[in-house]
Amino acid sequence: MKKKSDDQLSIAGTEEAEILGRLNDRVEKAITTIQALRKERDTLRRELDEANARIQEQGDSAERASTLEEDNERFKRERSEIRDRIESILGNLEALEE
Repeated sequence: MKKKSDDQLSIAGTEEAEILGRLNDRVEKAITTIQALRKERDTLRRELDEANARIQEQGDSAERASTLEEDNERFKRERSEIRDRIESILGNLEALEE
């Protein structure tokens, strides 16, 4: 096996330093990208939670609206029944007066 000369070692050291420098740059970029992605993920999770809460509120509102519509229909039927009873009673009273 041949021994490397000092010139060859310094060249090899320079190449290694360059490779390590490029690797370090890539690692730093990867770290920066990961941090940005984590922030974006957290933001998206918050937005999703807020959207789910709004959907739940809308569902609750729709359910309440449906209940109110049912109540309204029931009240209309009851009112109609009361009107019919009153008309019947008035008809009976008028018949008694004759």
